[in-house]
Amino acid sequence: MLIDPTLTVESQAALTSYTRKQVVYRSGNSARGLYCVKSGQVGLYQVTESGKESLLRIYGPGSYFGYRSLFTNQNYPSTARAMLDSDIIRIDVNDFQSLDELAPDLAQYLMKEVCTELGEAEKRLMQYNAFSAKKRILDTLTHFFEMYPDYPWTYREIGEYSGTDITTVIRYCKALKASGVLLKESRKPSPVDLDILADFRKSIV
Repeated sequence: MLIDPTLTVESQAALTSYTRKQVVYRSGNSARGLYCVKSGQVGLYQVTESGKESLLRIYGPGSYFGYRSLFTNQNYPSTARAMLDSDIIRIDVNDFQSLDELAPDLAQYLMKEVCTELGEAEKRLMQYNAFSAKKRILDTLTHFFEMYPDYPWTYREIGEYSGTDITTVIRYCKALKASGVLLKESRKPSPVDLDILADFRKSIV
């Protein structure tokens, strides 16, 4: 069940438009409120000390982000950036208690979302340790094109999300094109059909 912030916390909600690649907030910034994607798409990136970024999570319309730092009263651990031109609602609250008093249904919903995200993070960590690079790439392709089929995914983003070197991603996607799993005529990785992709994933031992 999605909670519409414009209805539950209208007095504290402000809509801002972001262009593609524009930063919503940076890693290390003080947590100020939380955000909801009204339209577009937002990526959450882990940034190393050298400045290298890795895509951790994607948020589409109706998704909330930035709220875990609000719960823990910590700075943002990651950078949020618009992957497409996006309209984003910022809800101006100082801490979880303030949110719970203002919109208890939304606060409860976000607590469940925290648990869901933790479960997903544990699953991905297990996959990094247990699955081969080929399986991780296939699982990432499936997730990306099931959830966000219209976004022009790059080999770099697939590599970051799957925890795989980009050279390995390019080489394996070339093999997938030769096998008829990915479109041969497309410069970017794009499945011929999600069912074909799923069947091929099942065949990988």
